[in-house]
Amino acid sequence: MALNAVMIEAHMRNPVPLPNENFLYHCNGVSFSLKTGNGYPGNSVAYKSAAGTAFVSNQRIVFLSQRTRAGEVESFTAPHTHLQSPKFTQPLFGANRFEAEVEPVAGGGLAQRGLLSLGFAEGGGYDFANKVREMGERIRQIGEVPAYEEELPAYDHPPAYDAPPGYAPARE
Repeated sequence: MALNAVMIEAHMRNPVPLPNENFLYHCNGVSFSLKTGNGYPGNSVAYKSAAGTAFVSNQRIVFLSQRTRAGEVESFTAPHTHLQSPKFTQPLFGANRFEAEVEPVAGGGLAQRGLLSLGFAEGGGYDFANKVREMGERIRQIGEVPAYEEELPAYDHPPAYDAPPGYAPARE
């Protein structure tokens, strides 16, 4: 996991794809919370953002904050291989939530594992969680990040051919 390390397209406010990366799903109106440490005062840190967009790609999940206020997170990213125990909850009151334990990435700005929580007030959380679960399963099955949903080559019809000499189609 890494904080404020996502490269962003200037005019679109989308994350710049990594090599061989395809974005599969995104959802607006998402709140972000990341708590690290063991809960003791002085050992814990909490990062938050009230609203933003969450993305799922074949390599990672990304959160981009809509507006950045002092002390709020601008961006967050975590590879699927660093997400553990992902779960989706639908509380009786309040927004649906996606939660997972995340492990730090070398050079990502965080030294401890943490608890990621994304709140989906405007919907889309179920689809987000399903894409994350699906990608996690695929990575565990094949042992590497798949090149997911690559563009297929265009289909060309077989070339036309002339019938052999003396050939006539059968009549019924």
